[in-house]
Amino acid sequence: MKFKKPGRVFQSISMVSVLLLSSCAGGRSPEHDVVATTPPSGAIVWAEFSTHDSPVRSMAMDGDNLWMGTMKGIIRFNVPRREVEFYTPANTDGGFIARAVYILSVDPKGNKWVGTYGGGLSRFDGQAWKRFSTDDGLGDNWVYDIKYDRDGKMWVATWNGVSVLEGERFRTYRVADGLPDKWVYSIAYDRDGVFWFGTEAGISRFDGKSWKTYSHKDGVGGEIGESPAESKPTSPFPAPDETEGGAGNGYGSSFLQHHMNMGKQNAGPNPDFIISSLVDDQNRRWFGTWGGGVARFDGTAWTNYTVKDGLGGDFIFTLVSDREGHVWAGTNGGASWFDGTRWRTINSSKGLLDDYVFSMLFDPKGRRWFGTTKGLSVFKGGLPSE
Repeated sequence: MKFKKPGRVFQSISMVSVLLLSSCAGGRSPEHDVVATTPPSGAIVWAEFSTHDSPVRSMAMDGDNLWMGTMKGIIRFNVPRREVEFYTPANTDGGFIARAVYILSVDPKGNKWVGTYGGGLSRFDGQAWKRFSTDDGLGDNWVYDIKYDRDGKMWVATWNGVSVLEGERFRTYRVADGLPDKWVYSIAYDRDGVFWFGTEAGISRFDGKSWKTYSHKDGVGGEIGESPAESKPTSPFPAPDETEGGAGNGYGSSFLQHHMNMGKQNAGPNPDFIISSLVDDQNRRWFGTWGGGVARFDGTAWTNYTVKDGLGGDFIFTLVSDREGHVWAGTNGGASWFDGTRWRTINSSKGLLDDYVFSMLFDPKGRRWFGTTKGLSVFKGGLPSE
């Protein structure tokens, strides 16, 4: 379903497609608030566009289409055709009911899955939408991550356990089954067929039969307080003005219940609060903490990395790997990559649109996409040597 009436986000993306396909030529378009610049270092040529203060929380690539989940809906951008579609609850006939999108994923069959703040999970097959909620067995209507196992089954991190889709209904694992906490934010799946769930009380390992929990006392996460005070996020959750309030827009009773619960006041840094995860090509498990940097587990020992080791920030919103095998961390101080020895960072001083990096994607064409608080930055090519 096409978005008929162009809005500001629609116009921005239409304009940036021209910039992307013209080798990122420099210049400014005041009419569309789009800027393509060469940063002071000269090492990277960026193309950038604004989403008008709607953070790009998630990205997924499906062929030539870049799908973006924002706090105001979904954007589909077909790069070679320069086509844009903008999906909201209003123009999908209730296909998804919460504008605030946290996770976007494409399953092995090409279906797009949309996890929202308070509106459950929606599936789009390219023609029609179907919404899933707690009525379908989903643990909670607040959805934070999606992963697929070797059999193609979808696992979903929610604010009330981990749900797995079986047919058209979900089965949910909760604290009673072995999770250390019901608030689950990230899922990793390793080569051994083992799941790693990031929660607000540490990391839960699940091999299909037994559970084991790792937390800060076991070596997860660096010591807190190393990030500069001015760069510390105040909360991992959307503020009322980001979601425009109201049920289904991401700021409802579930949100308030969480923050009224004693012991769940996680506005401050907490190394046991795991919000991102990754399994690299060596089967090492990486976890992003809320203020304790990046934790790596090789199956035996934990290694932690913080700003002292070169990370841009200690609040790790996302972890991904690129084609060269580098592990990347989206932080509150830019996008950092690990070359096997040290961390290096690209931030706003080097041309990135904003230092808060919520999502990253590296496509088959060699483009490197960074979703930030203010919009999207992209460049093509190798990494700077310094």
